[in-house]
Amino acid sequence: MPLYEVGIILQSSLEEPEREAFIAELRQLLAAQHATIVNEDVWGKRTLAYEIDHQREGYYLFWRYEGPGTAPAPFETKLRLSDQVIRFLHLNLDRETKRARKMEKVRAAEKIAKQQARERKALAAAAPVEEA
Repeated sequence: MPLYEVGIILQSSLEEPEREAFIAELRQLLAAQHATIVNEDVWGKRTLAYEIDHQREGYYLFWRYEGPGTAPAPFETKLRLSDQVIRFLHLNLDRETKRARKMEKVRAAEKIAKQQARERKALAAAAPVEEA
């Protein structure tokens, strides 16, 4: 099953019971989609980098979870429609890992090509010039 990561910023004005109830709702939604939370990182209340919807603070929550490809759609729908969520970012880490590996290969090939070009240039400069 693919690995996903989601970062959620909730409204800081939510009371703790209300916030915990919403988070439990999100957990149940993932469980209903047969997804399991692998890692949970709660940052708590932090100052936002810039004001969003006239709010300067937010409650930060990050999850990594494994689930089928059908799990993100209803989860994202819930996050989009909820007034309690200021922002969220949802990533498919398997796709991001593949993209990173591909870029590493491209960069390595470019580096080798540049090195070969420098070597050819150095050999051409070192070769004796024949007069006709």
